[in-house]
Amino acid sequence: MKAAIRVFAAVLLLVLCCAIVVYWSSCPLPPDWPPVKVVIEPGASTRDIADTLYNAGVIKSPFLFRVASRALKADGKMKAGEFSFEPGVFVWDAVSILVEGRVVYYPLTVREGTRVEDIAALIEAEGFGDRERFLELAKNPEWVAEFASPEELAETIYPVEGYLFPDTYNISKGMSEEQIISMMIQRFGQVFNQELRDKASQMGLTVHEVSTLAALVEKEAMVAEERPLIAAVYLNRIKLGMHLGACPTVLYALGRSSGTVLLKELEVESPYNTYKYTGLPPGPVSNFGKASLEAVLNPADVDYLYFVSKNDGTHAFARTLDEHNRNVALYQGN
Repeated sequence: MKAAIRVFAAVLLLVLCCAIVVYWSSCPLPPDWPPVKVVIEPGASTRDIADTLYNAGVIKSPFLFRVASRALKADGKMKAGEFSFEPGVFVWDAVSILVEGRVVYYPLTVREGTRVEDIAALIEAEGFGDRERFLELAKNPEWVAEFASPEELAETIYPVEGYLFPDTYNISKGMSEEQIISMMIQRFGQVFNQELRDKASQMGLTVHEVSTLAALVEKEAMVAEERPLIAAVYLNRIKLGMHLGACPTVLYALGRSSGTVLLKELEVESPYNTYKYTGLPPGPVSNFGKASLEAVLNPADVDYLYFVSKNDGTHAFARTLDEHNRNVALYQGN
């Protein structure tokens, strides 16, 4: 009888010790600790992940983490990426966070009117990718095969120009440049939806032509109410077979996103130079927003053929060259 009691007491003590070890190993971190961010590399094993979390101070026992992973059937299912663990996380909660892929997201805001090269520089500056790799990927026309034909893209510098929709995106560390481009083009397709594509077709325009015009409107318009007017000017000029004479296309040919175009620069040899060549340039010269897209699809009912800046963000519009020249003399001092 005494032997049985001793055995029972030993077993009870062992269970109690195990319980203490388990509790200590899985008990929360002190509540005043800041969140801990940890990067899990692609292909990391459960043991690698356990060691990473332990070395970062997220968990107290790699062994117990592996046990929890086995119990939850999580081996091989935990995602890669950057994760944030709040104070108080238990090992089984940490496993769940990794399995569900609750990675840390950072906002990346791409503004209307930016070029592919601007976006590539922004992505590198924010630590989300490599500028040169992004630009190299941007040269592949297959990204936008849904929206433009190979013939339409033949002379473009970056076929994805105009199709990287400006918006605020949630980016996680470890996301590839390909994934970022894909995300932005997918957003473009959501905005330029089938209804708008049908509207473009009714106007006798392709998606690429509308996008090219919308990019010009984006670069020229400073106030919202002028977008449909500027769109109308360009559409009217196209109908008459006139040169578009758009400075943003010359700047694009020169590799600049803004600034004043000098008289001698109007002679730059490039299919993007709409002072030298009639019709649309090979493609968009910026990535435009929804307002500019809608302006092209809903242009103002006017017969304007010219506009010039008033130097206050607005423009003076004209129907004839004489009227336009008077506006130029008035507002530009020429």
